Amino acid sequence: MQVRTSRLGVATYLAPDGPLTRETLAALEAGVAEARAKGAVDLVVDLRRVPFADSRALEYLLDLSAELRRKDGSLRLANPGEICRDILAVTGLDQSIPVFADLESAGGSFL
Repeated sequence: MQVRTSRLGVATYLAPDGPLTRETLAALEAGVAEARAKGAVDLVVDLRRVPFADSRALEYLLDLSAELRRKDGSLRLANPGEICRDILAVTGLDQSIPVFADLESAGGSFL
């Protein structure tokens, strides 16, 4: 899986291309580590091309959110498809991490 990274304003955007699973999560972790090494504390994960996320990926996102909050930053999720949106709702993760319908709303939430 590939993860595209870009920065706009205060936020760094990470866009994984494929399911987020135990087997593919390393690519997102590497993208986050690279962004964090450059000082990023406000991250948006674009789920547009993520058809599915397993329990390990959800745990990682929850841990990442907590870590960013400790550094006075935050995590946002954007563009979840129907399956990801359902997974986030059923697990309650959407109550812990803000979820936005699009990148513009997610990025604007940092202002």
